[in-house]
Amino acid sequence: MAGAFEEAIEWIRKEMEGGKPLSTVMLSMPTFEDGELVINKIFSFSPLIIGYANPEQSIELDRELVLEVSWIAKNLGMKTVVAPPDIHILRDSEPVGIIRRNGYGASDPVLLKELARRIGVGKTRQSVSIGVKDSWMNSLKMLLRDRQARKMILSLIFFIILPTVVVFYTSMTYPFLLGGEMISFAMPIIVFFATAIITYLYLKK
Repeated sequence: MAGAFEEAIEWIRKEMEGGKPLSTVMLSMPTFEDGELVINKIFSFSPLIIGYANPEQSIELDRELVLEVSWIAKNLGMKTVVAPPDIHILRDSEPVGIIRRNGYGASDPVLLKELARRIGVGKTRQSVSIGVKDSWMNSLKMLLRDRQARKMILSLIFFIILPTVVVFYTSMTYPFLLGGEMISFAMPIIVFFATAIITYLYLKK
């Protein structure tokens, strides 16, 4: 079953393919719900940013919210720009999210769900305390969702950590295979720096 985000995107696509003006599509946007995620607003078409808005809602754009949004954005490989009265979320200089006093939206479903969980739906923002365990678990989940982050983690494991551990184990167990104790002692360090440089050049491409 499609979630609220996918249903909203599909509805917008069909309306635009039907030749309706953008203003009409924006004004006739219905409400899509999926658990704590509610979508009833199109913030922009290029890029397409959708989310929740309520004229009676009053989101306090304070330092605490900025920190929470920055934490979410950072863990998704994005950054925040505070341009009062709004908070903008960017990915490689492209707008992907926005928080206003009466609502919030995103072009990314994961980002939108995180904003909904942090800000909530209603007249006031739901304050959420981030525990250490919750913070680490959410950070890990969001990192694994991000393609570039997965690439970096896998590169770190297979190109740096694994070869270094293998060479270190060999140097401690069978030093004669690496040419003696002196060379075997230095070999893990050499392998670590060599693989680190190769990995850096690979990720920089």
